[in-house]
Amino acid sequence: MPHEDAEIGEVARHIGYQLRRADMLSMEALHEEMAKLGVRPGRATALIFIDLHPGCDQTELGQVLGINRASTMVTVNGLVALGAVERRPGRDRRSNALHLTDAGRRLRAEISQLIADHEAEFFNPLTPDERAELFRLLTKVRAAHGAIAPRVPPKTQAILRRVK
Repeated sequence: MPHEDAEIGEVARHIGYQLRRADMLSMEALHEEMAKLGVRPGRATALIFIDLHPGCDQTELGQVLGINRASTMVTVNGLVALGAVERRPGRDRRSNALHLTDAGRRLRAEISQLIADHEAEFFNPLTPDERAELFRLLTKVRAAHGAIAPRVPPKTQAILRRVK
């Protein structure tokens, strides 16, 4: 048990606490690495979703990311400013279809490699079997409690299930 855990007593014995602390450490390192590419993890997730769902609109993207319209707009504007995403006419006059540019596809490849490298380094203390078991257990817990945030509509949940 890390030294700081001993200082907070029984809280450190809770799985949720350990999960949150591990997430904080992982995300801090991931933020630092992604900053070198000019993106944050949320934008990286958006970029990957747009790549998997070319032509999606900002509403779908925001629902999947679990963020409001204003935050979705900021995310997309940031990706457009990077030259990674372009808006094209959508299904109707009120929406835009989002597509990766060539630069966006290159950035997506860099992000995927960065994430793979980050996970390999961060989870290095675990054996491959332990990593697989951790993944299986976390996936099981998420599935039991709804793997997708409740605010994601059923249509989008169906799309996400097909992507797996």
